[in-house]
Amino acid sequence: MSQVRIGIIGAGGMGNHHTRELTRRPDTVVTAMCDTSEASMDRLVETMGAAGANVHRYNSVDALLAREKLDGVIIATPHTHHAEQVRACLKAGLHVLCEKPMATTAKDARDFIAWSEESKKILAVAYQRHGDGKFMKARELIQEGYIGDVRLIHVVIAQDCLDIFKPGASWRADPVLSGGGHFMDTGSHINDIMLWTTGLEPQKVHAFINQEGTLVDVVTAVAIEFTNGGVGSMSFTSLSPEWREEFTFYGTEGTMRFGAAEPLRVHRRGEDIILPRTPGSGKTPALNFIDAILGLAPVQAPPICGLRVAQLTEAAYKSAQSGKPEPVG
Repeated sequence: MSQVRIGIIGAGGMGNHHTRELTRRPDTVVTAMCDTSEASMDRLVETMGAAGANVHRYNSVDALLAREKLDGVIIATPHTHHAEQVRACLKAGLHVLCEKPMATTAKDARDFIAWSEESKKILAVAYQRHGDGKFMKARELIQEGYIGDVRLIHVVIAQDCLDIFKPGASWRADPVLSGGGHFMDTGSHINDIMLWTTGLEPQKVHAFINQEGTLVDVVTAVAIEFTNGGVGSMSFTSLSPEWREEFTFYGTEGTMRFGAAEPLRVHRRGEDIILPRTPGSGKTPALNFIDAILGLAPVQAPPICGLRVAQLTEAAYKSAQSGKPEPVG
């Protein structure tokens, strides 16, 4: 193909972000956009500059799929809309990059994977940390057994973002559209990195949630038991005056600690603490998506990552509601 033809479904913040990335590539052209808000599409046109004048605008995914000749789409819509949109685009024979969380239920995630395999089209999740050298190195060291068998994890994400979850503040505050609050939203990134870097498989969770007067979760604590016998704790809050993201893994041969703003630190038993040199970063989700379509690179965040996060998230919400530990699966 001379140029990869992309449609943007969801012209909000992340739709604009991915579009800015695509405008850097001469081998890619955004030919269509879809959103229920004309104002949002106006902003996306501004983001594209002169190229925006030729982009076709649609208010429904069905209309876009019926009229446009595309190679792929980027879906950046409210979480619960992903189910129908991902299915429709894969069935239309398009490659799909979906914003996180890929799905709000494990069933939808499994269906997405089945549709992707049946259509032989790429399905990728927009987990940008998969292209960050620090997280890539952490995964590599754990896979190589550098800290031994991971037996305990401690994960924290603290943000000052309660305002977006207050009733009426945004679609994220409406569980019908968001599927959940802080744990579903930012928590998707955190759960993914914990699972992706360690390779651990959770088998049981016991979760506690506080909505703080909203309709969704804004403070969450999760105790986890893994299939290898390891255990862990994860804490999520949108009430913090500071941003803190920390992953600590305790293995049989050492410990590892890192965060979004903290360097990767490893301490093997009987050795000095080291700050491993991290590799050059991979690409952003949108740029990796185009490379994958062209056969130039593998998908950095394949749909299995979206499924594993959906399984953990679903079990945690079920546990918080039942008041008892629930299986992950």
